[in-house]
Amino acid sequence: MTSVKSIMTEKLKTISSGAKLEDAYEIMREARIRHLPVLNTAGEISGVLTYKDIVADKLVLKMPVEYFMSFPVEQVSENSSLKSTALIMLEKKISALLITNDQQDVVGIVTTDDLLWHLASHLQTEDADTAEFGTFNLQTTIGEIAHLLSQAGI
Repeated sequence: MTSVKSIMTEKLKTISSGAKLEDAYEIMREARIRHLPVLNTAGEISGVLTYKDIVADKLVLKMPVEYFMSFPVEQVSENSSLKSTALIMLEKKISALLITNDQQDVVGIVTTDDLLWHLASHLQTEDADTAEFGTFNLQTTIGEIAHLLSQAGI
């Protein structure tokens, strides 16, 4: 079983809940990320801000991040399988999950991009007719996969 730990991003960028949305936008732009965990005053993750949450309006960009973040924060153990992680994301129609260790500390994040990169690395040839990945065989077109992901809200 491949665990989610094998594909998660470990070095999390974060932002405080009272920070301005424009600061979050700059962090995301510079780091080329679309999900930013939000820390409360105790330094605990209280939400996640997505790139879609940011509205490019100069007045709105001055508002605190906490008004735009998603919560509660969904998370899974670093020992969770990729399949169960992907199914949770599909079921909940979310594009990222925070990853925790045995002590419940957040140690990473997995996004739909991470799952797609992993899938792409397993799809070595378009000619194979027996290899499978989850419910997709190698004859499944990217359009069919994209359609299924869009139906799931991802």
